[in-house]
Amino acid sequence: MEKIFHPESIAVFGVSDTPRNLARIIVENLARFGFRGEVYPVGPRDGVVAGWKIRKDLDGVKGAPDLAVILVPARYAPETVETCGRKGIRNVILESGGFSELSDDRLALEGSVLQTARRYGMRMIGPNCFGVVNVEAGVVLPFFIIDPDYMKKGPASLISQSGGVFYDTCMLCSVENVGLRKVVSIGNKLMTDENDILEYILKDDGTGVAGLYLENFSDGRRLMALAASSPKPVVVLKSNRSASSGEIAKFHTTALAGDDDVAEAAMQQAGIVRVTNFQEMVDCFKIFRLPVLKGKRLALISRSGGHGVLCADAAKRYGFEFAAFSDEFFAGIHAKKLNVIAATNPLDIGDVYDLDEYCPILEAALREEGVDGIAFVVTYSSETDGAKVRNFLTYASGIIPAYDKPVALCVVTNRAEWFAIKEAADVPVFTDVDQALKALSWSLKHYEAKGRGKQVAYAYSGQTRCAHSAGRRFLDPDESFSLLERSGLPVVEFAVAESRDDLIAKAERIGYPVALKLAAPSVLHKSDVKGVHLDIKNKEELLGAFEQMGTAPCILQKMVPPGHEMIIGGRFDNEFGPVVVCGLGGVYVEIMADRSIRVAPVDKENARGMIEDLKGSAILKGARGRKPADIPALEDVIVRVSRLLIENPRVTNLDINPVIVNDEGKGCIIVDAKVEITC
Repeated sequence: MEKIFHPESIAVFGVSDTPRNLARIIVENLARFGFRGEVYPVGPRDGVVAGWKIRKDLDGVKGAPDLAVILVPARYAPETVETCGRKGIRNVILESGGFSELSDDRLALEGSVLQTARRYGMRMIGPNCFGVVNVEAGVVLPFFIIDPDYMKKGPASLISQSGGVFYDTCMLCSVENVGLRKVVSIGNKLMTDENDILEYILKDDGTGVAGLYLENFSDGRRLMALAASSPKPVVVLKSNRSASSGEIAKFHTTALAGDDDVAEAAMQQAGIVRVTNFQEMVDCFKIFRLPVLKGKRLALISRSGGHGVLCADAAKRYGFEFAAFSDEFFAGIHAKKLNVIAATNPLDIGDVYDLDEYCPILEAALREEGVDGIAFVVTYSSETDGAKVRNFLTYASGIIPAYDKPVALCVVTNRAEWFAIKEAADVPVFTDVDQALKALSWSLKHYEAKGRGKQVAYAYSGQTRCAHSAGRRFLDPDESFSLLERSGLPVVEFAVAESRDDLIAKAERIGYPVALKLAAPSVLHKSDVKGVHLDIKNKEELLGAFEQMGTAPCILQKMVPPGHEMIIGGRFDNEFGPVVVCGLGGVYVEIMADRSIRVAPVDKENARGMIEDLKGSAILKGARGRKPADIPALEDVIVRVSRLLIENPRVTNLDINPVIVNDEGKGCIIVDAKVEITC
């Protein structure tokens, strides 16, 4: 991977000196950014591009170039890759389009390229991509024109599945004065996916934050492991947020844990910051240039009362607390004879007309032990105060690192002043207080995620994706309960009755009251077809229920006392493997939709977090005078279900609904379950 970002020599295939040739732009970008290595343009006709002579082949080149960039029509890609292989080139960026992104009948063409690359032991990025940018080394390989004036060097690196997002993020970063380190367009991910690049970028000393735009996860578990094991922030903009399309009617778990719900939970679990648009991605790049926020206590300082109110609203929205300024803080302000409208937080400094005084106010706030971070809003007239605001930004950029606290600066000015302000100092500037406070919340979440000091193993012995495309079947109820029992889960006493006489005998053995349920695995929601009869107190009631049911075999269960009804389930996710779901149970589970999700394995701490995430967790803790439920027993059920899913990779869907959670110290009991497995 190092030779892709730091090559000493690059061959570019598909070059001509005609104005419409796109590969020519790659060569010109290398010249514009001062690439110091050797460049070998290769094309069918003689010519010169950016001072380098176009070659018809590499026969006259001594040794093998470190990197080949290929931009030829797709049909010529296999033979061009073959040419690179014979020359000894082992790193290739295939920027050509016209493969599987166009239609499935191009898969064979991709397969031919992949086979050749593997035969020669190549590392390949693409196809259908813009290549890579490493500003530091002058390696700028997209086939669109990039101007060095707007590609500022900085600590943010980006991996994009989309060429358009790659381009737009570069442009937006230039507008926001955000510096970039490494930018990679991965295209169709034929051989190299986002995780391969991310692993390299997270080890890159100059990268401070890694952003990814993805339309699908190549290996969600590997992404989680990489993000969880690195101290650096990982930010993901994930599109293609459709729900699971298949089995929603069959399993509550599937309805409660759609594809995007699982992705959301997985990213949160791994400490990944998820954003919803380009601007938020760039805002993350900005906030992570500052010291990380280590607490919820914010100082909100504004020149406008209205902005102060907006700051307060945003602080509440994102879960912050208002820092309490000390008496010494206000004494220092009064000693300088500065007029603040009220000694409060948010602090309104609208009557401080000399903007030079903003510098000591900011530093005094940073000195406060009770302040974890600051949002500082400045509105001004460029005609009278432009120079002073630029001086303030320069001052802020100098003292922020000394106090190791983030300061989110919000500046609003006129058009003529706008870019001058953003370029005044190496400190991020926000436009809106909500943007700033949201960005600070991402910083705090990152700190809290990394502060847990615990690594979670996301390895999974089963396969993903194609592993579950085979046929499926539902386990019979007795098979389901037996599987749960083998996993150490607390299952209600049950028996399978094959006939009327068998039913009577087993009811006597279990003891009344009992419940009677259909045993047919094809009936997924038994209550909908009157396949459930509860609290049967004697033989006569049992036979009456059996006559109404009209079929055998059936499941006989010991009736259990009422308690809190919960659902614990799991399903196989195509991108993250086994996931666990916990929620309020019973017949209204999908209507209430109060649930939490984790990627398995889940330990006791994760299980406790799942319960805490539920809106109904207060009920379990003993709301309105009720006795608290046995939460530790429920945690144990969640952990054991997680283990069951990991140890039984054939299980594709699991619903345990309900789990009856008894009062504190009295445990849980499982009274119904559905299990689907691959055949």
